[in-house]
Amino acid sequence: MATYKEIRGVNIQSRDSDPTAIEGDVWYNASTSKLKMFATVGSWSTGGDINTGRYSGGSGTEAPGTAGLIFGGDSGDKDETETYDGSTWTEVGDLTTGRGNLAGAGTQTAGLCAGGGVSPGGQSEEFNGTGWTEGDDLNTARGGVRGNGTQTTALATGGKIGENFQTINELYNGSAWSESGDLNTARAYHATAGTSAAGLAAGGASPYTADSEEFNGTSWTEGSNLNAAKAYIGGGFGTQTASLISGGYSPSATFATTEQYDGTSWTEVGDLPTATRAHFGSGSTSAGLAAGGRSAPGGTLTEGYEWSEAAAVETVAFD
Repeated sequence: MATYKEIRGVNIQSRDSDPTAIEGDVWYNASTSKLKMFATVGSWSTGGDINTGRYSGGSGTEAPGTAGLIFGGDSGDKDETETYDGSTWTEVGDLTTGRGNLAGAGTQTAGLCAGGGVSPGGQSEEFNGTGWTEGDDLNTARGGVRGNGTQTTALATGGKIGENFQTINELYNGSAWSESGDLNTARAYHATAGTSAAGLAAGGASPYTADSEEFNGTSWTEGSNLNAAKAYIGGGFGTQTASLISGGYSPSATFATTEQYDGTSWTEVGDLPTATRAHFGSGSTSAGLAAGGRSAPGGTLTEGYEWSEAAAVETVAFD
Protein backbone atom coordinates (compact mmCIF):
# COMPACT_ATOMS: atom_id res chain seq x y z
CA MET A 1 0.00 0.00 0.00
CA ALA A 2 1.33 3.45 -0.93
CA THR A 3 2.13 5.91 1.86
CA TYR A 4 0.72 9.44 2.11
CA LYS A 5 4.13 10.84 1.13
CA GLU A 6 4.26 8.61 -1.97
CA ILE A 7 0.77 9.73 -3.03
CA ARG A 8 1.05 13.47 -2.27
CA GLY A 9 4.80 13.99 -2.69
CA VAL A 10 6.97 16.29 -0.57
CA ASN A 11 6.84 20.09 -0.58
CA ILE A 12 10.06 21.93 -1.35
CA GLN A 13 10.73 24.52 1.32
CA SER A 14 11.11 28.18 0.41
CA ARG A 15 13.91 29.97 2.33
CA ASP A 16 15.37 33.45 2.35
CA SER A 17 18.92 32.03 2.35
CA ASP A 18 20.70 28.73 1.82
CA PRO A 19 20.43 26.54 4.94
CA THR A 20 22.95 24.26 6.56
CA ALA A 21 21.99 21.18 4.58
CA ILE A 22 22.72 17.53 4.11
CA GLU A 23 23.45 15.81 0.82
CA GLY A 24 20.30 15.34 -1.24
CA ASP A 25 18.38 18.30 0.26
CA VAL A 26 16.50 20.52 -2.22
CA TRP A 27 15.05 23.97 -1.48
CA TYR A 28 13.96 27.22 -3.15
CA ASN A 29 16.02 30.33 -2.31
CA ALA A 30 13.49 33.15 -2.41
CA SER A 31 16.13 35.90 -2.29
CA THR A 32 17.84 34.67 -5.49
CA SER A 33 14.80 32.99 -7.10
CA LYS A 34 16.86 29.84 -7.57
CA LEU A 35 16.12 26.18 -6.89
CA LYS A 36 19.10 24.81 -4.93
CA MET A 37 20.38 21.43 -3.84
CA PHE A 38 23.20 20.10 -1.67
CA ALA A 39 25.39 17.68 -3.64
CA THR A 40 28.84 16.12 -3.76
CA VAL A 41 31.09 17.92 -6.25
CA GLY A 42 34.51 16.77 -7.47
CA SER A 43 37.43 18.95 -8.57
CA TRP A 44 41.15 18.87 -9.35
CA SER A 45 43.80 20.71 -7.32
CA THR A 46 47.56 21.04 -7.73
CA GLY A 47 49.63 18.10 -6.50
CA GLY A 48 53.30 17.15 -6.66
CA ASP A 49 55.13 17.17 -10.01
CA ILE A 50 56.72 13.96 -11.27
CA ASN A 51 60.52 13.89 -11.66
CA THR A 52 60.63 12.66 -15.27
CA GLY A 53 58.23 14.15 -17.81
CA ARG A 54 56.55 11.44 -19.92
CA TYR A 55 53.29 10.08 -21.27
CA SER A 56 51.63 6.77 -22.26
CA GLY A 57 53.11 4.89 -19.33
CA GLY A 58 51.55 2.67 -16.67
CA SER A 59 50.21 3.27 -13.20
CA GLY A 60 49.01 1.34 -10.20
CA THR A 61 45.31 1.55 -10.96
CA GLU A 62 44.06 0.54 -7.51
CA ALA A 63 46.30 2.73 -5.35
CA PRO A 64 44.52 5.27 -3.14
CA GLY A 65 44.75 8.90 -4.15
CA THR A 66 47.67 9.69 -1.84
CA ALA A 67 49.79 6.64 -2.68
CA GLY A 68 50.47 6.60 -6.41
CA LEU A 69 52.71 4.48 -8.61
CA ILE A 70 53.80 5.34 -12.18
CA PHE A 71 56.28 3.60 -14.47
CA GLY A 72 57.61 3.61 -18.01
CA GLY A 73 56.31 5.99 -20.63
CA ASP A 74 56.86 7.27 -24.13
CA SER A 75 59.21 10.11 -25.04
CA GLY A 76 62.15 7.75 -25.34
CA ASP A 77 60.96 4.41 -23.88
CA LYS A 78 61.29 5.41 -20.24
CA ASP A 79 62.20 2.89 -17.55
CA GLU A 80 61.86 5.22 -14.55
CA THR A 81 59.44 4.31 -11.75
CA GLU A 82 58.11 6.82 -9.21
CA THR A 83 55.96 6.55 -6.09
CA TYR A 84 53.82 9.25 -4.44
CA ASP A 85 53.43 9.89 -0.71
CA GLY A 86 50.67 12.49 -0.91
CA SER A 87 52.94 15.43 -1.68
CA THR A 88 56.14 14.28 -3.41
CA TRP A 89 57.08 11.82 -6.16
CA THR A 90 60.22 9.73 -5.47
CA GLU A 91 62.22 7.66 -7.96
CA VAL A 92 62.57 3.98 -7.08
CA GLY A 93 63.76 0.90 -9.00
CA ASP A 94 63.63 1.10 -12.81
CA LEU A 95 61.72 -1.24 -15.08
CA THR A 96 63.85 -4.06 -16.46
CA THR A 97 62.77 -3.04 -19.98
CA GLY A 98 62.01 0.63 -20.68
CA ARG A 99 58.82 1.13 -22.70
CA GLY A 100 55.68 3.17 -23.25
CA ASN A 101 52.15 2.42 -24.46
CA LEU A 102 51.82 -0.36 -21.91
CA ALA A 103 49.30 -1.90 -19.52
CA GLY A 104 49.57 -1.07 -15.82
CA ALA A 105 47.81 -2.49 -12.78
CA GLY A 106 48.22 -3.12 -9.05
CA THR A 107 49.26 -0.91 -6.14
CA GLN A 108 52.28 1.02 -4.89
CA THR A 109 53.71 -2.10 -3.25
CA ALA A 110 52.48 -4.71 -5.74
CA GLY A 111 52.47 -3.34 -9.29
CA LEU A 112 52.21 -4.97 -12.71
CA CYS A 113 53.47 -3.86 -16.13
CA ALA A 114 52.71 -5.67 -19.41
CA GLY A 115 53.26 -5.19 -23.14
CA GLY A 116 54.06 -1.90 -24.82
CA GLY A 117 57.17 -0.60 -26.51
CA VAL A 118 58.00 1.06 -29.81
CA SER A 119 58.37 -2.44 -31.28
CA PRO A 120 55.55 -3.98 -29.24
CA GLY A 121 56.81 -6.49 -26.74
CA GLY A 122 54.95 -9.02 -24.67
CA GLN A 123 57.10 -8.81 -21.54
CA SER A 124 55.46 -8.40 -18.17
CA GLU A 125 57.10 -7.35 -14.91
CA GLU A 126 56.07 -7.31 -11.24
CA PHE A 127 56.89 -4.58 -8.70
CA ASN A 128 57.38 -5.27 -4.97
CA GLY A 129 57.54 -1.68 -3.75
CA THR A 130 61.25 -1.36 -4.46
CA GLY A 131 62.17 -3.04 -7.74
CA TRP A 132 60.90 -5.02 -10.73
CA THR A 133 61.29 -8.69 -11.67
CA GLU A 134 60.38 -10.49 -14.90
CA GLY A 135 56.97 -12.16 -15.10
CA ASP A 136 55.15 -14.25 -17.68
CA ASP A 137 54.87 -12.83 -21.23
CA LEU A 138 51.57 -11.85 -22.81
CA ASN A 139 50.31 -14.36 -25.37
CA THR A 140 50.11 -11.57 -27.97
CA ALA A 141 52.78 -8.86 -27.95
CA ARG A 142 51.29 -5.44 -28.61
CA GLY A 143 51.51 -1.74 -27.85
CA GLY A 144 48.71 0.65 -26.92
CA VAL A 145 47.41 -2.01 -24.53
CA ARG A 146 45.74 -0.97 -21.26
CA GLY A 147 45.42 -2.75 -17.92
CA ASN A 148 43.42 -2.83 -14.70
CA GLY A 149 43.12 -4.98 -11.60
CA THR A 150 45.74 -6.23 -9.16
CA GLN A 151 49.15 -7.86 -9.48
CA THR A 152 47.64 -11.33 -9.08
CA THR A 153 44.42 -10.87 -11.06
CA ALA A 154 44.61 -8.35 -13.88
CA LEU A 155 43.36 -7.63 -17.40
CA ALA A 156 45.35 -6.47 -20.45
CA THR A 157 42.85 -5.22 -23.03
CA GLY A 158 43.04 -4.13 -26.64
CA GLY A 159 46.18 -2.70 -28.19
CA LYS A 160 47.71 -2.23 -31.60
CA ILE A 161 49.95 -4.42 -33.78
CA GLY A 162 51.36 -2.45 -36.68
CA GLU A 163 48.39 -0.50 -38.02
CA ASN A 164 45.81 -2.98 -36.75
CA PHE A 165 43.72 -2.27 -33.65
CA GLN A 166 43.02 -5.28 -31.46
CA THR A 167 40.08 -6.81 -29.57
CA ILE A 168 42.39 -9.14 -27.60
CA ASN A 169 41.75 -9.47 -23.87
CA GLU A 170 44.12 -11.38 -21.58
CA LEU A 171 43.72 -12.35 -17.93
CA TYR A 172 46.62 -12.66 -15.44
CA ASN A 173 46.39 -14.97 -12.42
CA GLY A 174 49.65 -13.97 -10.75
CA SER A 175 51.81 -16.40 -12.70
CA ALA A 176 50.51 -16.71 -16.28
CA TRP A 177 48.48 -14.85 -18.92
CA SER A 178 45.54 -16.58 -20.64
CA GLU A 179 43.20 -15.35 -23.37
CA SER A 180 39.69 -14.43 -22.26
CA GLY A 181 36.61 -12.96 -23.98
CA ASP A 182 37.49 -10.41 -26.66
CA LEU A 183 36.37 -6.79 -26.68
CA ASN A 184 33.45 -5.99 -28.98
CA THR A 185 35.27 -2.95 -30.38
CA ALA A 186 38.93 -3.09 -31.39
CA ARG A 187 40.76 -0.27 -29.62
CA ALA A 188 44.08 1.02 -28.29
CA TYR A 189 45.15 3.97 -26.12
CA HIS A 190 41.83 3.70 -24.25
CA ALA A 191 40.90 4.04 -20.56
CA THR A 192 40.27 1.12 -18.21
CA ALA A 193 38.98 0.71 -14.66
CA GLY A 194 37.65 -1.91 -12.29
CA THR A 195 38.81 -5.46 -11.63
CA SER A 196 39.42 -8.61 -13.65
CA ALA A 197 35.91 -9.78 -12.73
CA ALA A 198 34.16 -6.43 -13.24
CA GLY A 199 36.18 -4.37 -15.72
CA LEU A 200 35.51 -1.31 -17.84
CA ALA A 201 37.05 -0.14 -21.13
CA ALA A 202 36.18 3.26 -22.61
CA GLY A 203 37.12 5.30 -25.66
CA GLY A 204 40.35 4.73 -27.52
CA ALA A 205 41.57 4.74 -31.08
CA SER A 206 39.73 2.55 -33.57
CA PRO A 207 40.42 5.11 -34.93
CA TYR A 208 38.50 7.24 -32.35
CA THR A 209 35.50 6.03 -30.41
CA ALA A 210 33.17 7.11 -27.58
CA ASP A 211 32.10 3.49 -27.01
CA SER A 212 32.49 1.85 -23.59
CA GLU A 213 32.22 -1.81 -22.57
CA GLU A 214 31.80 -3.75 -19.33
CA PHE A 215 33.46 -7.10 -18.49
CA ASN A 216 31.88 -9.69 -16.20
CA GLY A 217 34.89 -12.00 -15.87
CA THR A 218 34.04 -13.88 -19.05
CA SER A 219 32.71 -11.56 -21.74
CA TRP A 220 32.20 -7.91 -22.67
CA THR A 221 28.86 -6.11 -23.17
CA GLU A 222 28.20 -2.66 -24.57
CA GLY A 223 27.87 0.22 -22.09
CA SER A 224 26.98 3.89 -22.47
CA ASN A 225 29.00 6.16 -24.72
CA LEU A 226 31.39 8.84 -23.49
CA ASN A 227 30.33 12.42 -24.16
CA ALA A 228 33.11 12.74 -26.76
CA ALA A 229 35.03 10.27 -28.92
CA LYS A 230 38.70 10.32 -27.89
CA ALA A 231 41.86 8.29 -27.43
CA TYR A 232 45.03 8.65 -25.33
CA ILE A 233 42.74 9.04 -22.33
CA GLY A 234 44.49 9.37 -18.99
CA GLY A 235 43.48 8.92 -15.42
CA GLY A 236 41.18 5.94 -15.88
CA PHE A 237 40.47 4.61 -12.40
CA GLY A 238 37.78 3.44 -10.00
CA THR A 239 35.29 0.60 -10.25
CA GLN A 240 33.00 -0.62 -13.00
CA THR A 241 30.09 1.32 -11.47
CA ALA A 242 32.01 4.35 -10.14
CA SER A 243 34.91 5.39 -12.35
CA LEU A 244 36.64 8.51 -13.62
CA ILE A 245 38.51 9.34 -16.83
CA SER A 246 40.22 12.61 -17.73
CA GLY A 247 41.78 14.36 -20.69
CA GLY A 248 42.30 12.65 -24.02
CA TYR A 249 42.84 13.49 -27.67
CA SER A 250 40.96 13.57 -30.97
CA PRO A 251 42.12 15.08 -34.28
CA SER A 252 40.17 18.22 -33.41
CA ALA A 253 41.05 18.69 -29.72
CA THR A 254 43.13 17.86 -26.67
CA PHE A 255 40.70 17.59 -23.76
CA ALA A 256 40.69 18.97 -20.23
CA THR A 257 37.31 17.41 -19.49
CA THR A 258 36.74 14.78 -16.82
CA GLU A 259 33.93 12.25 -17.12
CA GLN A 260 32.45 10.15 -14.32
CA TYR A 261 30.61 6.84 -14.79
CA ASP A 262 27.91 5.63 -12.39
CA GLY A 263 27.35 2.24 -13.99
CA THR A 264 24.71 3.64 -16.34
CA SER A 265 25.90 6.86 -17.96
CA TRP A 266 28.89 9.20 -18.28
CA THR A 267 28.64 12.74 -16.87
CA GLU A 268 31.10 15.59 -17.35
CA VAL A 269 32.45 16.84 -14.02
CA GLY A 270 35.37 19.13 -13.01
CA ASP A 271 37.95 19.89 -15.72
CA LEU A 272 41.69 19.36 -15.40
CA PRO A 273 43.60 22.64 -15.00
CA THR A 274 45.48 21.80 -18.23
CA ALA A 275 44.25 20.08 -21.37
CA THR A 276 46.32 16.92 -21.59
CA ARG A 277 46.45 13.42 -22.98
CA ALA A 278 48.11 10.07 -22.28
CA HIS A 279 48.76 10.96 -18.64
CA PHE A 280 48.99 8.69 -15.59
CA GLY A 281 46.09 8.18 -13.19
CA SER A 282 45.09 6.18 -10.14
CA GLY A 283 42.67 6.21 -7.22
CA SER A 284 38.89 6.32 -6.90
CA THR A 285 36.06 8.74 -7.68
CA SER A 286 36.51 10.30 -4.24
CA ALA A 287 40.34 10.56 -4.18
CA GLY A 288 42.54 10.28 -7.27
CA LEU A 289 45.72 11.36 -9.00
CA ALA A 290 46.70 12.55 -12.48
CA ALA A 291 50.29 13.28 -13.54
CA GLY A 292 52.45 13.84 -16.61
CA GLY A 293 51.10 13.47 -20.14
CA ARG A 294 51.28 15.66 -23.24
CA SER A 295 49.90 19.17 -23.64
CA ALA A 296 47.84 20.46 -26.55
CA PRO A 297 50.95 21.79 -28.41
CA GLY A 298 52.63 18.40 -27.93
CA GLY A 299 54.93 19.23 -25.02
CA THR A 300 55.77 16.64 -22.37
CA LEU A 301 54.36 17.46 -18.92
CA THR A 302 55.48 16.88 -15.33
CA GLU A 303 52.52 18.50 -13.53
CA GLY A 304 50.59 16.46 -11.00
CA TYR A 305 47.00 16.96 -9.83
CA GLU A 306 44.79 15.51 -7.09
CA TRP A 307 41.08 14.76 -7.42
CA SER A 308 38.79 15.08 -4.41
CA GLU A 309 35.09 15.38 -3.68
CA ALA A 310 33.34 17.76 -1.29
CA ALA A 311 29.75 18.65 -0.44
CA ALA A 312 28.55 21.95 -1.94
CA VAL A 313 25.41 23.97 -2.69
CA GLU A 314 24.45 23.69 -6.37
CA THR A 315 21.85 25.52 -8.44
CA VAL A 316 19.42 23.14 -10.14
CA ALA A 317 19.53 23.80 -13.89
CA PHE A 318 16.65 23.14 -16.27
CA ASP A 319 17.15 22.38 -19.95
